[in-house]
Amino acid sequence: MRHRSHNRLVKNGKTPPLRDWQARCIETALQVLNDDSPHFLCQATPGAGKMLMSAVLAEELMLNGSIDLILYLGPTSTIVQQARQQFERVLERPLRGQASDAGTCVTYQALHHRLDTLKQLCQRGRVLMIWDESHHAASQTSAEGTHVTGLNQWGNALLSLEQYVRFTLALSGTPWRTDGSCLPLLHYQAHDAASSSGAAHSPDRRLVPGFVYSLREAIDDQVCRIPTMHMLDNREILLRTHATPAQPSNTKRYTSLPALLRHPQVPYTSLVRHDGLVTQLLHQATDQLAWWRREDPTAAGLVIAADIAHASAIAERLDQQGHTTCLVHSQLPGAHEMLARFQQASAQWIISVNMISEGVDLPRLRVCCYLSHIKTEQYFRQALGRIIRRQNHLDGHCDLFMLQDPLLERYAQRVLEDLPESHSRIQYSSFAGSAPKALPHARPLRQGAPPELETQDYARLPPHRRPPGKLTDAMITRLAADTPGPYSDRDLIAEIHFSREYLTHVIRPT
Repeated sequence: MRHRSHNRLVKNGKTPPLRDWQARCIETALQVLNDDSPHFLCQATPGAGKMLMSAVLAEELMLNGSIDLILYLGPTSTIVQQARQQFERVLERPLRGQASDAGTCVTYQALHHRLDTLKQLCQRGRVLMIWDESHHAASQTSAEGTHVTGLNQWGNALLSLEQYVRFTLALSGTPWRTDGSCLPLLHYQAHDAASSSGAAHSPDRRLVPGFVYSLREAIDDQVCRIPTMHMLDNREILLRTHATPAQPSNTKRYTSLPALLRHPQVPYTSLVRHDGLVTQLLHQATDQLAWWRREDPTAAGLVIAADIAHASAIAERLDQQGHTTCLVHSQLPGAHEMLARFQQASAQWIISVNMISEGVDLPRLRVCCYLSHIKTEQYFRQALGRIIRRQNHLDGHCDLFMLQDPLLERYAQRVLEDLPESHSRIQYSSFAGSAPKALPHARPLRQGAPPELETQDYARLPPHRRPPGKLTDAMITRLAADTPGPYSDRDLIAEIHFSREYLTHVIRPT
């Protein structure tokens, strides 16, 4: 049994105190975990501090003689590195897999190739296996949890290791999979599909966590910020489809992005890359960040891009506008070290694709510009989780900017429905032309447009590079007549033009 240098469950001056929910979760797990009940799921909202909780729980299990070693599994090397640092601070022992270490930390990707080594680790003593962001593993189980099929590679590796460990601890803020499959090792109960209300998780089975810490509780406890959602729309959109052997070219007007997205040749992925929409959305997000930096000069923003090329273009655009940026993606050497340095730096924006979508701890982020092509509720909530973690009692609000899309709007509504009773009423506001009326906690977002272009200059630009501008009658006539400008791209499926009639729909708690 390991000697206790100090009790982290008791408030004292030697160590930072645990949050109340962390202490309650640890006490619950200590009571529940035994040989007849070896699996425990902590479902806590993103940004709540699951990593510290799991490290202290592991320490307590070591102290009471229940386990000897720890095996931590995470989805990315960045998250694994942060976990290793947290566990080593708490346990005051390394976790690098050596004979004298307290265990090891590996990514899910490496799990399949290191199974034999990890099984040897488990033979050295009783092991607590912690699998973080547990929604990455999949299986299909019966409501009784007895039959397992449809395992993905990570789920299969988990089950291969499970027989060698004493306890497992699953961690997730979004413990469901968009494909409807279940998570292995965890307990599900059958429930009425009609009661699921369109939830993203499996409609006929309900996960039973060992402990739940909701966004509502986290805001009440001042652990998480209150989010405001900003959705960009446009009142006057012109779409011209190219002629095909089956049909002639066609020009249509739309009065909103949701209406435009109903056209079969306009995928959402094309809109997150559209120069005019990106320009306007970044314009609003940078304005909001500038306001937050008046209160806190270290406040920063996150742009989640669709791919590496998209992220690079956005970073270049922000650089040209005079903003300080940090571009991070998996192909950059030292990307994980750049993430660690960003938290201690003063750069205004960090631009990435998937590296900051979950698990990464950057609490100075206050604004997120969501330009990813992924539209699942799980990914959306993970992205929001990057900006809701509070640093102090003065930073109680954050902002997420996105395009107006029915699915994303539904996700935003569900998030705000999870807020405390005092903030449970959702207020919709729409602003066009002039700046919106200021909230007590926020600066009005400037709705100004780029400088005017002469019609002939505008027409010389390729359609996908044209800035937002009022559509002139001459342009409408030219497009309807299928007489493209000199630099039109004939390979484009459609030309999409947005006027200056931008509209910002704001969803916020009252």
